[in-house]
Amino acid sequence: MKTIEKIKRFGWSATLNLTLGFLDHDRIRAFLIEKAERKLWKSIVEENREGVRPAQELKYAFVRNLLRTTDRHLRRGIMSPHVFHQMVKVFAKNVFIEDISERDIRRGEQTDTVFPSYLVLSPTQLCNLRCPGCYASSGSHSHISLPWEIVYRIIKEKEEFWHSRFNVISGGEPFLWKSEGKGIVDLAREFEDHFFMVYTNGTLIDLHMAKELAEVGNLTPCISVEGFEEKTDRRRGKGVFKKILEAFRALRERGVPFGISVEATRENWDEVTSKEFLRFYFDEQGVFYGWLFQYMPIGRNYSFEEMVTPEQRLEMFRRNVWAIKEGGYNYIDFWNQGVMTDGCLAAGRNGGYLYIDWNGNVMPCVFIPYYIDNIYKVYERGGTLNDVLYSPFFEEIRKWQSHYAYGKPPHEQQNLILPCPIRDHHKDLYEILKNYSTIEPSDHTAKEIKEDTVYHESLIQYDTLLQKVIGPVWEKEYREDRL
Repeated sequence: MKTIEKIKRFGWSATLNLTLGFLDHDRIRAFLIEKAERKLWKSIVEENREGVRPAQELKYAFVRNLLRTTDRHLRRGIMSPHVFHQMVKVFAKNVFIEDISERDIRRGEQTDTVFPSYLVLSPTQLCNLRCPGCYASSGSHSHISLPWEIVYRIIKEKEEFWHSRFNVISGGEPFLWKSEGKGIVDLAREFEDHFFMVYTNGTLIDLHMAKELAEVGNLTPCISVEGFEEKTDRRRGKGVFKKILEAFRALRERGVPFGISVEATRENWDEVTSKEFLRFYFDEQGVFYGWLFQYMPIGRNYSFEEMVTPEQRLEMFRRNVWAIKEGGYNYIDFWNQGVMTDGCLAAGRNGGYLYIDWNGNVMPCVFIPYYIDNIYKVYERGGTLNDVLYSPFFEEIRKWQSHYAYGKPPHEQQNLILPCPIRDHHKDLYEILKNYSTIEPSDHTAKEIKEDTVYHESLIQYDTLLQKVIGPVWEKEYREDRL
């Protein structure tokens, strides 16, 4: 297929792939990136008639930042040519172009079928840290893990049924997972045409591990931090921050791109959204991308007092928009930037994901600790991964998504700064939980809070305050642009 035909067919994704293909000459790469940015702006912002301009500008800025950061890291020598070649081949070509195109074709042919983009898989609950408030309640006490054959089958079936080659691995601590003598790096090596993003505490990444990651080239670690040294060590343990910096150093030396995972609480939100934080991690330490999550009261020793206030959340939103559009950082606020994904991604939505834990329980997302299906039982009765998409629980959440925003014309979409059913619209999720007796809690804490009316009432009250603070921002800055 000729180059121009590729661009017409695949749009900006092909432009990204073709631009990154020129590895060896900085000036040529810079010239091509500049051209790609102009085309991206035109296709994503100027020619788009379906979205609202502020949201489209954010989408453009995110892709632009990926291009610029890649170029910058190549110039600094902290991304190896081999890893870069693998990223182009696996992430840009396989995940961004071929998978998206194939899913679009399949959705057109099978209109009653959903095609998630990826899944989050936690193969083990085992962890060498014991952080308060951990959503997974992980620690050294638990050795519950999925066997290699189940993990292998899940990854294989998601490729077969969804044409999905992007995988998110969580935990526990993924680098502690072992089965049949194999671990996470072996999984990346086995599925060499897939891309893996692995959430990790980073303490097990040394020069030897970084060398292995550089050799496979299709795995990026996303390392958890809580801010600077004082706040990170307070939650994760004394000396953990220094170990994280050692992991950063090892990854830079081996040329492996890495990210950070950050949880904002009422105490640390100001620090983890500050310009000083961005400069230290992204500019000085060479972080490639970052995910900013907001503390959700689930898991071990949960507390409503740690949730960011509605006013803090609004300020986080303002700062994150600046970080992406003006600062040029690949730092995404998972909840606040629902405008970039047309809302909630959970329950196997088209373009979305689902979550499978170390027990094989299949949940709508990491932050909704309830399930109907268990992958072991699905396989025992002769089913496949695809069967879990059509449980009543998942279908009810997808109905909510469609009613709220996803698939609707822009002028009919509701507030996408508040996209989450469990966090931002808890009353709706609570009704679903009450209506289906077959929905099971994933652990003891989830069982307690499912039956605790005070817990649910507290989140519903929180949502009322959120609407008062953030609702007017949506109406003025996003919705009015659609009318």
